[in-house]
Amino acid sequence: MHGMNSFKSIILILSLIFSGVFFMGTGLAKPESGVGTSQKWAVVNGFRSSQFGMNERDVIKAIKSDFGIAKKQISRKVHPNEKTITLGINVPRILPDSGPAKIIYLLGYKTRRLIEIKIIWGRPIMKDPNAKAVVATANQLGNYFVQKKYQKEGFAYNHQLGEDVYLVFQGKDKKGRVVRLLLTNPKSEDAKKSGENIALTLSYIEKPEDPDVYRIKDGDF
Repeated sequence: MHGMNSFKSIILILSLIFSGVFFMGTGLAKPESGVGTSQKWAVVNGFRSSQFGMNERDVIKAIKSDFGIAKKQISRKVHPNEKTITLGINVPRILPDSGPAKIIYLLGYKTRRLIEIKIIWGRPIMKDPNAKAVVATANQLGNYFVQKKYQKEGFAYNHQLGEDVYLVFQGKDKKGRVVRLLLTNPKSEDAKKSGENIALTLSYIEKPEDPDVYRIKDGDF
């Protein structure tokens, strides 16, 4: 019974967060001044020491500087369709009590330079994710990002996209670079395991409308 009450509490927290109850003190600025609670524009240029435009060697150095992770501990894969390179690392935590996360650094197909960074909590990083911790992390990050100013176009805060998908935050800086925070909580076949598939993905994207990925062009086929 105690377990059921815990899962009910998690679902209640989810509903409260996305109804805006947990986002206290974050009123929106006037539309003509951009969107956010601050007059200071957001600058979306990467994550920590890893900045958009870096080559693979520099990204590896940045990972070492930020997390103390050596090159041999970094996974490297080439996407079969997009022909991009992904560098992946696992970290025990990024924020207090946020739990383990996977960070993926994406290098463009033509430029071979950093174009996107993803940070993932919950499934599939953990077999049994702590749903309450994942939701708390979403709440903390949403509150953090909304403090800055963003373009009106494409801005979203606390927006439900589907039954189990929530766009906690999305904003573009002056150069059109995007930060996006997406929470998914697919239903479990076992009602007693609500929240077992929860996942939170934070993305920093340099060119969301024109990513450097492989595409078949007219005349190529």
